Amino acid sequence: MARDKKKDKKGMDYVCPYCFHNINLDNVHRVCTNKACARMFAEKAAQSTDKKVSMLATSDGSAEIDLEKTIQNGRDPMLSPVTTEFHIVRSNSDCCDICGRRVYARVCPVCHNSIPQGAEEDGNSIFVILGPKGVGKSHYIAVLINQLKEIVAPEFNAVLSPANDGTTLKYRDMYFRRLFEEKRKLLPTKSFEESDEAREPLIYYLRVFSGDRPQVFTFAFFDTAGEDLVSATAIEMLNVDSFISKAAGIVYLVDPLQIRGINQRINMQNKPAIGPDVTDTLNNISMAIRKNRNIKSKAKIDTPLAVCLTKCDVLMKSPENEEEDKVLFGPATSLLIPRERGRCDMENVDQIDAELREYARRNIGEGFLQMVDSFEESRMFAVSALGCNPTSNSLPRAVSPFRVEDPFIWLLHKEGLR
Repeated sequence: MARDKKKDKKGMDYVCPYCFHNINLDNVHRVCTNKACARMFAEKAAQSTDKKVSMLATSDGSAEIDLEKTIQNGRDPMLSPVTTEFHIVRSNSDCCDICGRRVYARVCPVCHNSIPQGAEEDGNSIFVILGPKGVGKSHYIAVLINQLKEIVAPEFNAVLSPANDGTTLKYRDMYFRRLFEEKRKLLPTKSFEESDEAREPLIYYLRVFSGDRPQVFTFAFFDTAGEDLVSATAIEMLNVDSFISKAAGIVYLVDPLQIRGINQRINMQNKPAIGPDVTDTLNNISMAIRKNRNIKSKAKIDTPLAVCLTKCDVLMKSPENEEEDKVLFGPATSLLIPRERGRCDMENVDQIDAELREYARRNIGEGFLQMVDSFEESRMFAVSALGCNPTSNSLPRAVSPFRVEDPFIWLLHKEGLR
């Protein structure tokens, strides 16, 4: 389960997958679904002489203000408040303080996003995807969600479901429709600093029906911009460290085509520019985790790390036109050995990991592997989200993913997937 989840005399701590605060499930806020209550509360609050109360309604008393969500979204409560359709009950009571009826819908007291039913029993295991600018995080997330739903869930007798309508609409409109239906590249991700939308993750629950009771895993897909990871200071200032440090597992994407030595020795159309140093970016991430969780520099980080080399379809060929074979996987790569379905095939994972570590040693450097090994548990994977090289802003053919689900099956295995 998530490493900050614990049980004590007061109840259980739960890591909110939206704001990544630890909250005690005995001390949450609730929502009354009677719309009249929000209107009645706003009218009273607007007339109150208590400033703390009056801040919870617009000046004309027409709407209740969600102060917590306003602050979480970085807005000014006086200038651009977030209003709520339903009244928020901030006391520990499970009854609405307006109508007196029982209220069942629980929300995080910090950001007011929903807490799922069964959180006490299931907890949550949150996974995040990170990587430098231009590495293909948006495409990977878009394809991964579809693969988890269509391929992984049936394999493991599971169901992948969005947490709410917001996740459903955002994925459909920003990812699936553009990529799968229109066959167009996704737009670049905006920084946390530039966009409130970037701060809203795509939340999914994977319910695995095995054993006496289902296992539940929470996926919080933050499509972070590469510039948010340029330094440990930037990570901390934008509060990106809060969700990195609480993650049960990290997928770190590396585009081999952005690495200088590979970029200069491979022939292909639409070759990307040389990108940021992948070792430095991973170091920034590890420094943020160490500082946030007070981990000493010589101690290993106990968050499982899956390093993924992206766009691997370009590298799975014989060398041609004076290309050097050491920058290619070649047609005999172990990546073409199929994994066993319905379980984490560790023999296959370890075989691929050994090959890719040697590839990284030759083409990225020993320093990168030392940084990877600063994590207690780590494996290397190679994936291709699109399966083809886009021309301009469009795809020449339909999306053809290759092994994008592998790192998540391994992370789920580390979290106890049966």
